[in-house]
Amino acid sequence: TYISHMWKRHAGFDVVTYTGNGTAGHQIPHSLSKSAEMIWVKKRSAAEKWMVGHKGLNGGVDPWGEFISLNETNAEVDSVNFWNDTAPTATHFTLGSGNYGNTNNETFIAFLFASVEGISKVGYYDGSSYSQTITTGFQPRFLIIRKSNGAGDWLVIDTTRGWAAGNDAYLMLNSNQAQATDTDFGAPTSTGFTLTVGSQWNTSGSKYIYYAHA
Repeated sequence: TYISHMWKRHAGFDVVTYTGNGTAGHQIPHSLSKSAEMIWVKKRSAAEKWMVGHKGLNGGVDPWGEFISLNETNAEVDSVNFWNDTAPTATHFTLGSGNYGNTNNETFIAFLFASVEGISKVGYYDGSSYSQTITTGFQPRFLIIRKSNGAGDWLVIDTTRGWAAGNDAYLMLNSNQAQATDTDFGAPTSTGFTLTVGSQWNTSGSKYIYYAHA
């Protein structure tokens, strides 16, 4: 059995391809018509890890000075080499000189995400010792959560496979394991989602980034 998550290139999602030049400050145009809030980059022409930027890294303070990998469990890393310490704009995003996103003469693909009122939300929150509710402004059907200031998995839950009261079915973007159904993360609400307590999605002292879609 399989599941497919698909996005339309429109107000909250865009895909671009480009060739790296190895020079810090390399600007890549996009068609979101708004600032990207989360970006995934992957080198196409050679083996390399996924490079992710997110507006919630570093607790939302200078987030584009940070890097986190989609295919690893490591905590975020502070370096100018990834996004050149430069926030995306409504027309382009900026790269540092690092190999993950800007190797000279190598080809790359980038997936750009932005919040759209009532449809999608790129957000972040502080963990708690108690259950809490995150407000998105809509009832989500799909959710990605990642701890940013410590080791963690990229947790993926959705209502198609079973995200409601009780244990939820989940996958991990950084893992090739089959889905598990042994954890209760919380449940969608009409305006967001609730969270139970757990080290990878809601615990005191930890910071988390997320992407939710209706």
